Amino acid sequence: VIWTTSGSGIFSPSNTLPNTSYIPSTGDTTAGSVTIYVTTTGNGTCNAVIDSMTITYTDAPVVNAGPDDSVCANNPNVILNGSSSTGSGTWTTSGTGTFSPNNTTLNATYIPSSADTTAGSVMIIFTSTNNGTCNAVSDTMIITYVSPPSVSAGTNQTVCANDSVVLNGSSSTGSGIWSTSGTGIFIPNNTTLNATYILSSADTTAGTVTLTLTST
Repeated sequence: VIWTTSGSGIFSPSNTLPNTSYIPSTGDTTAGSVTIYVTTTGNGTCNAVIDSMTITYTDAPVVNAGPDDSVCANNPNVILNGSSSTGSGTWTTSGTGTFSPNNTTLNATYIPSSADTTAGSVMIIFTSTNNGTCNAVSDTMIITYVSPPSVSAGTNQTVCANDSVVLNGSSSTGSGIWSTSGTGIFIPNNTTLNATYILSSADTTAGTVTLTLTST
């Protein structure tokens, strides 16, 4: 036999074998279909005969795992936003975290493991399902975990009831805000890392007060 095509693909390993493979060209798949003909050879005194089949190409699945993301290691959960032209897909991870409520929900939340955040990054892969006759396709996003802020309010202090407290806070972000469990005030304000805390009478009556520095 000899195989021929209405398109521009090729036969592999040969177009003269009864059982061979047809590899379509881009033009074939773009056209959406192609007709394949098989014609007898070695016919002797007979006329050759021909038969044909039509191959129809459906669109391949398209998936998108979403853009890469960078999150803080102390707030590491990421809400995913996958899309699939098949309407469904499955999430997997190069790490050891989990997907909530499950790994087949397009907008699942990825909850990293401590190993993920320690590693500094993790790959999240979204793969199409319900592909029909098509091969599954995948897309990958990378989540990068950055170190969380660190702050220090300074050491505990013992002061006289008629004295004020000079603070010496530090923050890796370069800024922070002071708060108090009491009713004193911060001079010049509560966003100055080395502010002075003026005790209220309620503070001194209580005997202790807790000053808290929170990163901003």
